[in-house]
Order: sequence, then structure tokens, then C-alpha cells
Amino acid sequence: MTSINPPVRLAAASLAAVFALTACSSSEPSEGTGSADDPVESAGDTESSNVFDFTELTMGPAETIEFRVPDELLEMDQEYSQNRVVDSVTLTATEAEDPSQCAVKYDFDYTDADFARLTEFAENHYETRPPQEAAFNAFTNEAPNDTDMEEDYSSAVVQLKCGLSPADDGDTAEVRFVRTNDKGGTTFFIGAEVSVMSSGELFVHGIEARSWQLDSNGSWVKG
Repeated sequence: MTSINPPVRLAAASLAAVFALTACSSSEPSEGTGSADDPVESAGDTESSNVFDFTELTMGPAETIEFRVPDELLEMDQEYSQNRVVDSVTLTATEAEDPSQCAVKYDFDYTDADFARLTEFAENHYETRPPQEAAFNAFTNEAPNDTDMEEDYSSAVVQLKCGLSPADDGDTAEVRFVRTNDKGGTTFFIGAEVSVMSSGELFVHGIEARSWQLDSNGSWVKG
């Protein structure tokens, strides 16, 4: 049986979760990207929707961000490409349980084959623990409860503190892309940290990749 360990901030190690999933949509890439020293541009440049493909370190502000692994990296890493769980994850600010805090909603789009593998494995190996908890933990690196992940795995919600400014990364939500492994669990591939302000503006503050890095020319190379 595969087990889920307690969350570790953007761990670049194998995450033994119970499933396999993948997917989502695309839109035009944002031009509102900051630098590593200047994490975000002014809040007055807010766009309603942006795509973040991990070729920049930061992004924001945006009301909605669609995260996806770029096609170039998919072509270079066939192991991930053939076993990836989601094509994309869309993050949007949503109403928090505590009015003094913030929350973000994740929307997932899975490949049919991986989603079928996920549900089959969960049904066979998780008799006492809701399989949604394992999926929630793998995608967000947060400890779950029974209301965080929808029963059909389509979406999840993470509660967090509101950012005090666009540059505040004191409390962030993680967006994690994983692939399935031979044991029926998942392995971390690439991820990003995102903060949200009470206005609903989202800011990407950094990324972490397990095996790949961008060089100064914008090319993906083995890390």
C-alpha cells in the first residue's frame, strides 16, 4: 500500500501518493512577469487570466493563472510526458472559511487513462482513508481534510493567509505537477508558489523543478 507523508515545502523528492491524473486548457501567455529581484509588477497591471509555463520565475497580478508544463520540456522528458498526471492546473482566488483570511481554488483536468488508474488504485488500496486526501496532498503539499478535494477530483481549495503586499510570500499555495511511478504513486516534477491578496490578486513568487533548469539563454537543461 502506498502512503502519504506529511507535507514538505516544494519537496523535490518522490511523493508516494495514491493515484495518477493529468490535464487542462491553454490561453495567451502573460506579458506581466517580474524578475527574481522584483517579484511582481504593479497591481495596476492586473489581467483577468494568464498562463504560467515555468519559463519565468514570477508572475502577477492576475485574477486567474493557468499553470502548464511547456511543450519543449514535455518533448525533452518523455518519462514525465508519458506519465504526467495533469496537463494544467488553474488557480483562482475563492471565498475563505475564515473571513479574515484568503483561499485559492485549484481546477484540474486529467487524462482519461491516468484518471482511470488513479480511481482504480484508490479503490483497491484505500479502505479507511478517502482517496481524495492523497490526491489533495500530492497536488498542493497541504494536509487535507474531508472537504478540501471534490469527490470527483475536479477541484480543491487551500486556505491561507492573505498577502500583505504583492511581494509578500510569507504564506503561499503550491501548484505541483507530478508523474505516476511504477508503484502506483506519484513523483514530483515541477511546481510553483503562489500568494493571494484580499483583493483576489494572485502572484507567483518562485518555481522549483526536480530534474530540469532554465539556463541564461532560456533553454531547458538537466539540473
